[in-house]
Amino acid sequence: MDIQFDGFQQSVSLTWAVLLLVVVLGISYWTYFRVEGLTPAFRWILTGLRAAAFTLLLLLLLNPVIALHDQLTHPLRIALVLDNSQSTGIEKGQYRGAEHYEEIIRQIVPGEGERFRHVDISSYGFDADFFPLESPFDLDYSGSRTNIDHALTGFMDIFDREEAVILVTDGIVTSGRDPSASSSRMPVPVFTVGIGDTTRQNDIVVQRVSSNPTASLNSTLSVEASILNEGFPDQDIAVQLRRDEEVLDEATIRSSEQRSIQQVRFELALEEEGLQQFNIHVPELEGEWTAENNTRFFSVNVRDDRIRILHLAFEVHPDVRVVRSFLREDQQVSLENRTWTGGDRYVEGELPDRPDTLDLVILHGFPHTDLPASEAAAVADRFGENALFIIGSPGQEVRRLSAHFPGILPLQFEDGYSWHDVSIAIAAEHAGHTILDFDKADDFRPESVGGGIRNVTVSAGAEVLLQSVYRGSRTNTPLLGVRTAGDRHIAHLNGYGFFRWALSTRNETRDFWEHLLNNTTKWTAARPDDELLDLRPSDPVFQAGEPVILDGFLRNEAGDPEPNGVVEVEVGQEGRESRRYVMSNEGEGRYQLEITGLPEGVYEYEGTASRSDREIDTRSGRFTIGGVNREYVNTIRDDAVLEQIASLSGGQYLPHEEAADLPDLLEERLGFEQRTETVTRSISLHRHPIWFILLIVMLTAEWSLRKYKALA
Repeated sequence: MDIQFDGFQQSVSLTWAVLLLVVVLGISYWTYFRVEGLTPAFRWILTGLRAAAFTLLLLLLLNPVIALHDQLTHPLRIALVLDNSQSTGIEKGQYRGAEHYEEIIRQIVPGEGERFRHVDISSYGFDADFFPLESPFDLDYSGSRTNIDHALTGFMDIFDREEAVILVTDGIVTSGRDPSASSSRMPVPVFTVGIGDTTRQNDIVVQRVSSNPTASLNSTLSVEASILNEGFPDQDIAVQLRRDEEVLDEATIRSSEQRSIQQVRFELALEEEGLQQFNIHVPELEGEWTAENNTRFFSVNVRDDRIRILHLAFEVHPDVRVVRSFLREDQQVSLENRTWTGGDRYVEGELPDRPDTLDLVILHGFPHTDLPASEAAAVADRFGENALFIIGSPGQEVRRLSAHFPGILPLQFEDGYSWHDVSIAIAAEHAGHTILDFDKADDFRPESVGGGIRNVTVSAGAEVLLQSVYRGSRTNTPLLGVRTAGDRHIAHLNGYGFFRWALSTRNETRDFWEHLLNNTTKWTAARPDDELLDLRPSDPVFQAGEPVILDGFLRNEAGDPEPNGVVEVEVGQEGRESRRYVMSNEGEGRYQLEITGLPEGVYEYEGTASRSDREIDTRSGRFTIGGVNREYVNTIRDDAVLEQIASLSGGQYLPHEEAADLPDLLEERLGFEQRTETVTRSISLHRHPIWFILLIVMLTAEWSLRKYKALA
């Protein structure tokens, strides 16, 4: 170890330090020079102790620094990064798969002996992830993805004095970003070794299936597939659209080229609701290298998302025509109309006998003053469990409403209620309601409508969105009230004459009416959101070998994210025992589960969310594992990628046939001798306690001698 004085790092100037030193020495001498009764020896000892203490304290104030220089040795450090993906174990052409791979590793790794005694190699593996290896022969060739960029960035994260990287891979990127950007940022050169075969094999590959993941029931979905024909020219090739093993449709492709990619389109009729699983399949051809990539799965979530509405009118009025015309033009709405003409008769036919198939019933002008009590009771009894949207009319007898729908309506009417010409105002306390979530003109003043001005009360739990304004004064009488009753919504538009808004010459009035009618209809038709657990796979179809990821989001009964829940998931196949998992808590109500090692097939899952042994919600669904493994889609070694990585990082590329030359190349470029480096440490002396201990000793010695001589 070499010790060297490195100077002072003082905050006091050297001039002042010298002056202070002279002063403290003078004070030390003057203090004992004038004391009588001391022998010269004691006088100089006491003076010396005080002067030494002051001098040491002053030196510490100047912060002297010394540098310690150590000579350290270490071996040449090299990182060996090995591809663990499934494609590296494929036997193809001159490449013999896993056995050949291990032979290549033995050629690369320096052996024992004097030549390599100062070489230290750390081994790492990669596929979709980057991970350390105890031995370079610990690979299992099971990775379903090849992410070279992740391997390079993973090395940079753990970089520690390595002087080179040996990257062994086939260069076929099936996941992640282009590795060129990371290659140019590598702190050391990358020597790439290409494994695998560069020849093309006769093969048919279903490369891609394109379709909309969601569709409506009873619609037709276009499905397009890309088929790679490698080595089968002038041959008819069948392409099948299947559900499981059932062939739904079939097309034939043919090409005169040795290698071609052709598009096949199918029209898929969707006649069943729910998550439907399908696949594009090419039957195996004679002489085909592998059939592993002849099938690709896809799924379609088929939903009957039309809103089924019954509009039941009890009075012929312009409002009826306006409402029906608006709903009829909405592609999301399936509309049925009935118009009462007297007794129990309706123009368009009898009332629907399956009210449970309806999402919403609009009662327009119910009950009419001329409607028989028996028919009014029959209507209320038939549709009393439905979501209801009640709209007023001049002939409506609103006081009878509460008797027909007791305890569920947002508004209650008293004797003396009557219609008046009113304008409207938005209730400020509920202006943010979903129904009113649209742009409104600041000076909105629509035409007057018929509405109430008194004798109306609001039911508990109901919300008033619009109020009537009579002769310029806002009243407390609701014009639009809404309420959630159990598992349904109820809305009451307590007025009539809205056709004037629909036919207004002012755009802002027409827009207001259309948004109000649309939002009220859609909100009332929707069931209250009681889905507190949202649980779904990240992809409805997972490729063979890749992990299955389920994502969850949990809310509590108040609608806030639940960060302290427990979500348990059961996953299984029909006829087989299910396995139970617990999702990891990602915070802020987010949960995730990753499952590896599941074989191909269709799986069902059911998740249960709870907190403190209290169940919050459950959700279930399906996902599929199957289809083409991306590691089998392209098996041709990508020399261009490997040459680019080596070039951008300052290394060199060698195909595996030349792997035995790599140790000589590394010795020529880097040298295999032991590395020596000097490590310098700077030490501030004032940080060491020995100086303060010495200072205390000197001051204590001075005090002891003073006491001994009985000096004050």
